[in-house]
Formats: sequence, C-alpha cells, structure tokens
Amino acid sequence: MLMFGMATTLFWAGDANSFLKGGTRVMAEHVRAEDIEAVLSSELAEALGGGLAEAKLVQLEEVLWPMFSTLPKNEHGNVGRAAVRYALHRFFVGKHGWFVKGLEPAEAGQNASSPTAMLKDNVPSYVEALFEQHLGGRGFGLRQLAVLAATLEHLVHDEAMGRLQASYQAHKILPTDLVNQDEAKEIIAAYLASFIFGTDLSEVSLPQLERLKRGIAKKSYSGWRDTRVWLKDMQFSVQYVDRGVSNPFVLGDLNFPAIAHVVEEVDDRHGRFQGLQCKALKNRLVDREERLPGRVLLSDFYRKGLQGFFTESVEYLRELGALDESDPKMPPSVVVPNYINAKTNCMGESSFYLLCCIDECEGLMGHLEREITMPTAEPQRIAALVASMPSDTMVAPRNLSTALLSRLDAIAERHAGRVPLHGRLFAQWMHHAYPNECQYPQAVAETSTQAASTEAPKTMPRKDRALYADRFSVEVDELLVDNYDLPWTDVENLLDEYHKVPTRAAEYGLGGFVFNLALLLALLSMVVSIARTSKSTVASLDSASRSAKFEKYSV
Repeated sequence: MLMFGMATTLFWAGDANSFLKGGTRVMAEHVRAEDIEAVLSSELAEALGGGLAEAKLVQLEEVLWPMFSTLPKNEHGNVGRAAVRYALHRFFVGKHGWFVKGLEPAEAGQNASSPTAMLKDNVPSYVEALFEQHLGGRGFGLRQLAVLAATLEHLVHDEAMGRLQASYQAHKILPTDLVNQDEAKEIIAAYLASFIFGTDLSEVSLPQLERLKRGIAKKSYSGWRDTRVWLKDMQFSVQYVDRGVSNPFVLGDLNFPAIAHVVEEVDDRHGRFQGLQCKALKNRLVDREERLPGRVLLSDFYRKGLQGFFTESVEYLRELGALDESDPKMPPSVVVPNYINAKTNCMGESSFYLLCCIDECEGLMGHLEREITMPTAEPQRIAALVASMPSDTMVAPRNLSTALLSRLDAIAERHAGRVPLHGRLFAQWMHHAYPNECQYPQAVAETSTQAASTEAPKTMPRKDRALYADRFSVEVDELLVDNYDLPWTDVENLLDEYHKVPTRAAEYGLGGFVFNLALLLALLSMVVSIARTSKSTVASLDSASRSAKFEKYSV
C-alpha cells in the first residue's frame, strides 16, 4: 500500500495546475550576466583561497574523477565543452536528480554571448564560454569542472533562498524573526509546495496559502502526506542528528540561517526521495513485462493506466523517444527506461532545473568508469565487468549472449579494437545489456527523453486508451515474441573528437591536485576581469561559517 501511495505521487487531478498556480510564475526566467559573473568570481576566488572552499572542491573532484578519467582528452589532457556539458548533466542527475536546463546535448551550439539579461537555461553555456575564454582554448581540467559544478549549484541555491524568503513573506513572518518548530515546518512545507506546483508565494495572501495547503492535501497531490512525513524527518535529521545534538529541545527557536540550511539539504536530497516513487512507477510497468525485454506493449501500457496512470498520447510518447515502432511485425511498445526518465515524470521545476527520476544507468556507468579509468577499453574487459555487475532487474554473475558479445566486438572493430565508453553505440549496447535500466539512445538528435514539442497532445482520453488496449489484445496473443530482438541501429555519435587513448602521464590524480602556473594565471586573470565589470564583490562570502552563506537573507 505504501509503494502504491508513492506511485500515485507522480499524478494528480487534471485541474491541479489551474488551482495551484493561479496565474503566478515560479521565478523570474531571466538572470543578469553580471550576477552570474559575480557568482563565478566568488567560486574562483574561494578555489584559490583554500580553506573550506578547497575542501568542497576536493569533494566535487572525488565525485567527478571516475567520469572525468574516462572522458576523451585533448593534447593538454583536458576535455572539451561537449564533454563538460555531458559530465555536468550526469553529475547533477546522479547527485540530485536535477536536469539542469541548458546542459542538454541539443543545446551545445547555442549562443553564449554576454547579453545584459539572459534566459536561465542559457546560463551553463554562458558560464562555460566565460571560463573558457580565460583558459586560452586549452579545455577544462578536473578542477575547472568542479568549479563549474560549484557555480551552478551556487546559483540554484541562491534561487532557493529567494523562494524561502517568499515563503516567509506568505506566512507574514520576517526573515529576522525567530520561529518555533511548528512554524518552521509550515514555512519549509510551503517552500517545497511552491517548487512542486510552480506557485510564486510572493504573490499569495495568507488565506490563499491556507487554501493551497488544503488543496494539496485533499485533492491535488495524493502523495503530499508522504512528502510531509519525509520533510519532518529531514528537518529533525538536519537540525539534530547531523549536528550530534542528543536533546533537540535545547536548541529552542530557529533563525533564518538554520531553516535555510534545512532547505538546502531538502533540495539536495529531494531527488533521492523522488527516486522511491520512480521505482514504484517502474515496478508497476514491468510486473507483466517478462516477454519483451525493457518494453511494455502499448496495449498493456494503457491497460495498466486505466485507473489514472500512463495517460500520455501515442504522439507524445513518440516525441519523448519512449515509443518503439522499429519492428513492423510487432505492435508498438513503450521503452521502460526511456519512459521513466522522460520529462512527463518530472515532479517539480525551478527556473534552473527540473526534478526528474534519477537514471539507474548512471550507477552502472559509474562502476564501469571507476574500474576502467580510460576513455576506451577492450571489449573483453567490458564484457567481464558487465557480466559480474547486477542491476535492479538483472542478476549477476551471468553469461552474456553471443549476440551481445558480437555487437560489442563490432563496436571495437569500428574504433581500432577498443570501445569508446561515451559513444552512442556503447550506450545502445548498455541498453541491450540492461534493458530495464539503461535508455535506448535515439539516432535522431531532435528526439530527446527530456524535450518534446508542445504540438502533440500530451494526454489521451480514458475511453480512447481503453479502446486502444482492446484493439491489440487478440493480435498480441498470436505473436511469437519469444524470439524478439531489441532494435539495433548502426549509427555512432561520439562525445567529441578527442578519442585518443591517453598515456598515464596525461592523467590527473586525486591526491594533491594543484594548478600549474599557467592555469593559476588564467584563473587570476579571470577573477580580475570579472571584478572590474561586476557590481558585486568577491569577498561577499565568508567560507569560515556555513550559516554565513545565508546572512544576506536575514538582514
């Protein structure tokens, strides 16, 4: 029952958006270039200043290192912008479940000029270009990648603090006021509700806020009760357990920085909580899916959804890249991992990112990267690792099929005997090896599981779904699906042009990573350049205290 309740979290009444949003907007969709430059300047200054900032960057480097070590490098041992975009996307998906706007591969060629104000989904490209112009075209090393990740996290957290301020305002409480535990619960709950439903609390009166809470609890969001329980546990954990306080009553009332710390942790961990609901959704799909690996017949998909689930139209599923129509002898089917990770299952949205299901294939790829530590590998090495690596629905150890091994060898033959880990063909091979966890990569660049056009009808009426479910039921029973082969398209698409095997001397180690003289001069030059044009000062952040990060919101 609990898992079923979690699954229902992803769906709510059709009129929920109009009820909750009330014509408001989440946050401003534009941001000033000088504000972005000030944040990047601060992160760079902290990177050069050491202390707690250095410790933070070292932690980021440790997380990014396995992936960075396997990305293709240029002659300087650095990665290009396509690889940076790919790495940052995977980092935020794996850590938070954030699909940061502007990191999609389709956006790689977007304009990165310096306008006075830009859409926030252009921010990643602008930051990269701003950084790169001061690196002399040498590419990005591990430290620069960590600084970029820290910069984007900084911008997201700053936006979160603005939303928290709006929650204070809606509750008629000043950020300078102390609040008790019950008031803190309501402020944090309203903050999260504004994120999930896109409600701008700065435009909500106190009576509207109460209606909002009642509407969420009673009719618009069936998983809100589970979310409130999770928030309560989070608040207790962050305030007491993480700080080693044995008696929570000694802390008394809370100030803005204390609540801001809870909110920051809520944002960081919300994706993992959301992952439980995504898992329940996946289990609902694959409970009768043993005949087709990684797929559910479209008729079964709609039959499973007649109680309010799986309402997407055929056209919308096709544009999401979640519809398999590759075999004309078979009826269409829904590709399970492509559907689970599609935009249609994202829960909340800020102006910087969407909160979506965490891709289960990330963990599998991360394991391979930690073991291989090179951009390419021999097919035998990959096969041995995959054969011993279990997934949510795949047991290990196992014997890989002859067809699977042959296709891996074919990829290697195409690339001088080694398999690039970050190419489309290997991603396709991973889908064959883990059909329920790894997405099938589309050969057409315009199709993406995170972006679909608004022209197709997104939902199908219940009566039409029922008709579609019945239409193919007899036909499916007559098909010999036991010999069904997953689709394979012999189209390669490498991450970028640097697919040479690096020497060990060119690799970066984790311990004692330092900037060389040229890099240090480049970073210093960038800080000076930004400081001359920015209205903000680099010294605005005090890294000695975590709560000082939020002082500007409590004065």
